[in-house]
Amino acid sequence: MAYLRIENKKSGSYLRIVKSYRKKGKVLQKTMFNLGKKEDYSPEQLKRIGEKLYELGGGNIYHLFGKNIQEVGRYNYGYFQFYSRALGHYGIKQLLDKVSKKNNLSFDLSNSVMLMLLERLHEPSSKRRNYFNQEEYLGIDNVELHHLYRSLDYLADNQSLIQDAIYHTGRNLFNQSLDVVFYDVTTFYFDTERKSELLQHGFGKDGKIGKSQIVFSLLIDKNKQPISYEIYEGSFYEGYTFQDAVNKLKHKYNIDKVIVVADKGMMNKSNLSQLSEYDGFEFVIGERLRNLPEHIIGYLTDRKNYRNAGIISENNEEINIEFTTIEYQGRKIIGTYSAKRAEKDRFDRAERIEKGKKLLKSPSQLTKKASRYYLEKAKQDEYKLNEQRIALDARFDGFTAIATNNKDQPETLLLDHYKHLYQIEHSFRSFKSHLETRPMFHWTDKRIEGHICLCYIAYTLNIYAINKLKENEIKMSENDLRRALDKMQVSHVKQDDDEYYMRSKSSKNIENIIETFKLKKIPDILPKSQLFNYL
Repeated sequence: MAYLRIENKKSGSYLRIVKSYRKKGKVLQKTMFNLGKKEDYSPEQLKRIGEKLYELGGGNIYHLFGKNIQEVGRYNYGYFQFYSRALGHYGIKQLLDKVSKKNNLSFDLSNSVMLMLLERLHEPSSKRRNYFNQEEYLGIDNVELHHLYRSLDYLADNQSLIQDAIYHTGRNLFNQSLDVVFYDVTTFYFDTERKSELLQHGFGKDGKIGKSQIVFSLLIDKNKQPISYEIYEGSFYEGYTFQDAVNKLKHKYNIDKVIVVADKGMMNKSNLSQLSEYDGFEFVIGERLRNLPEHIIGYLTDRKNYRNAGIISENNEEINIEFTTIEYQGRKIIGTYSAKRAEKDRFDRAERIEKGKKLLKSPSQLTKKASRYYLEKAKQDEYKLNEQRIALDARFDGFTAIATNNKDQPETLLLDHYKHLYQIEHSFRSFKSHLETRPMFHWTDKRIEGHICLCYIAYTLNIYAINKLKENEIKMSENDLRRALDKMQVSHVKQDDDEYYMRSKSSKNIENIIETFKLKKIPDILPKSQLFNYL
């Protein structure tokens, strides 16, 4: 066999075409041609020599230039590789496989659910669009459209089991005790006025009037890990949902001691009475300051009663706050004052007053807006500024209050618990914006329940990813994670009879994901038959 050999000497590098042969059992080389010193040739000359030799050997010169290489397709591997691992971690795939076996399903339930999850986490769209987009992902077997809709029915039927699997895995995941939980309620409206058992008209958090809606309640822990959710008919009063949530914690999950943090919408006698009945259950709930007796309001709005303290922020910075406490009807009320908040209250009120003055010139527009802009009716078609209400609002500038039955923890710690209630607002934002839970293209109650369950699973997987990265001191937002997974692609390349996958360029965030979750890193180029060893 002949080959090119380079001999390095003090005088330079010499090129020789050498042929190997055997003699008496030994492999020897014979120089067939001396091409001289490498330094005597330009790169272009060496290139032409190589091309000519390749052609003389029967090769097609275009093969060297890749002229016959074609990209057959481009696919995302990141979403399946990453989220299939997470879904298996929570045991949901195994649970869905059991459901399939129990019901003798003719299709792969977990595969159908996985496709809808990948689409929800990647680029939320309708189930019909999910069907058309399925070829974008590696790892997904072919799914029929009607199987996606049927899968929602099975998610609805098994939503309680899915919540249990997520709850118990979440408790073990980061080895944390459930000491503080956050609770809140939101609404999802539909672009319709039609009604069903779930779809009802009610007070919408999105400000949509005349639309049918459902009520969605959520319990999370201090790391935004989900604990449970419930769906109620759209006309259900949010304050009544609180009792269901607390009962679930106490009885279904056998929780003996916990502090429940919620906003003032949950502040009613029935809710507080129920919490008091459960030994070990405590609350930190937003207090309606203006509804308190005058002597309590007077005390809480007098800054002479306040003292300064510090709260450590998430960035380990000390934030100074002013607070005071007072006992009322068996609960401790903690009032706080913020100069920054007082300035915002004054600014917001000044804007509304200014808008009210402009509206005075157009009385016909005031029927439903008068009170919002500090206006009151003076005569039949005349309005005036309500100076008394303006003065009353000014009295509360910068003041807020929370109520608690906790007698042991310092006020600063209880205030810190309440301060973290914003995390559940962020969770709702994830449901509504990042995962685009609505618009919903389903009109039966069961399909709606299945869709909500799907979004709950997607939220769980997202939070799992972000918390795990954070545990490894890698800060990555939902959008950072989505952008990184978007870029985890491969090109299906064909050259003559050979087929390969060529991986896209990696990045720091991609490397962090692969290392944190111990994923298999795909080589730059690998034969088509080997790719699924990495998924």
